[in-house]
Amino acid sequence: MMTIRRSILLKLILAFWVMSVSGIVIIALLAGRISSREFNRFANEAQYKDLIDNLVKYYGDNGNFTGAGALLETASQKAQSGQAKEYLVIDQAGNILLSLVKRLPPGTPSPDLINLGFPITVGNKTVAYLIPMRPPKNMTEVAAENIHRINSSLLFGGIAVTVLALLFGWLMARNIIRPLRELNSATQSIAQGDLEKQVVISTRDEIGALAESFNAMTVSLKRSRDLRRQMTADIAHELRNPLSIILGHTEAMSEGVLPATPETLDIIYDEAKHLSRLVDDLRTISLSESGELSLQRSPVNPVAILERSASAYAVRAAEKGVTIRLEPVPDLPLINVDVERIGQVLANLLDNSLKHTPSGGSIRLSANSSDNMVRLSIQDDGSGIPPADLPYVFDRFYRGKQTSSRVKDGSGLGLAISKALVELHQGQISVTSELGQGTTITIALPVLKAA
Repeated sequence: MMTIRRSILLKLILAFWVMSVSGIVIIALLAGRISSREFNRFANEAQYKDLIDNLVKYYGDNGNFTGAGALLETASQKAQSGQAKEYLVIDQAGNILLSLVKRLPPGTPSPDLINLGFPITVGNKTVAYLIPMRPPKNMTEVAAENIHRINSSLLFGGIAVTVLALLFGWLMARNIIRPLRELNSATQSIAQGDLEKQVVISTRDEIGALAESFNAMTVSLKRSRDLRRQMTADIAHELRNPLSIILGHTEAMSEGVLPATPETLDIIYDEAKHLSRLVDDLRTISLSESGELSLQRSPVNPVAILERSASAYAVRAAEKGVTIRLEPVPDLPLINVDVERIGQVLANLLDNSLKHTPSGGSIRLSANSSDNMVRLSIQDDGSGIPPADLPYVFDRFYRGKQTSSRVKDGSGLGLAISKALVELHQGQISVTSELGQGTTITIALPVLKAA
């Protein structure tokens, strides 16, 4: 199942987009609001309400506006600085009924002025319009006022966008820094030897992926540490037994308690060989994992390797009553391997199969090829491996449960060496098993590429 992650890049792009759009919207809203406010302030100043009410009452009492000029003069005298002091009253046709504007005498048609006026409504009928005439301003004053309002609008919008950007930046920085701080704290804990530390994954972006990798790394480090400790203990255990036997026998012979018979010397010799094999196995693993183990590669037919291994163990298998059978193998491509090292791998695997296959059982060798890989398989009818042990069978000195019949002898290095040698050939080794049914181990090696 594909995991969809929220990329930090996507978050940043969305944040900048939101800030940009928000800035445009805020400035547009402010500009529209200021324009609307200026118009409403012009259109709805309270000073005109009283005058309109007086004109409505006058018309209701007299039926016309003849003699109502005194009302306009009174309103003009009460006007404060910056307010209109000149008024017009026009009818529906635009004819001027009353005027305090000398340049517009009564009776002059002015239909366009209706758009600037306030309706004078009597009995749900508009009978005229009141036109407040403001003192004229020069173009410099008008431009200055407009620029001032625009600058104020832009300044307020800029401040709002800045605050919005700081808010988004703070939220994003907090979301990024918080997991990074947790990672830093966990790293310091790891540096102090606390390999149990795990980071809580709270995001699904690159930082979340980093946290997943960090957690996987700590698990791997803990696993490696535990294996190293276990390996040290296992090496000490493996060395202790033969050394104890050798020291015990030599001490007894030196004190005259035990005669230096051929049998006693054979025991000491066998234990010394066991120590030598153990040291050689450890050295082989060390060299292979460090890449310092040299391989003498040569093109070889996989069937020839299987036949050679089957022949080498035929006598031992017959003595135990086990049949080694080479399954029919189709024509296979050549592989470029170190024959001795791959033979050592097959020897380790056949040795394990013989140890755990009962009399009357069989060991089958087979091979096939696919995906530019040749696969060699060894399948036995042995006791099988417990499922809990399968993930660890290629670990050094891993012997499974001590009650298992598969761990009664051997140093526990055979499969570890086999895995190291196969991987040195750029191959893979795998195991499948079922208790009471047997085990199958498969070696996959790359085919020889044509020159």
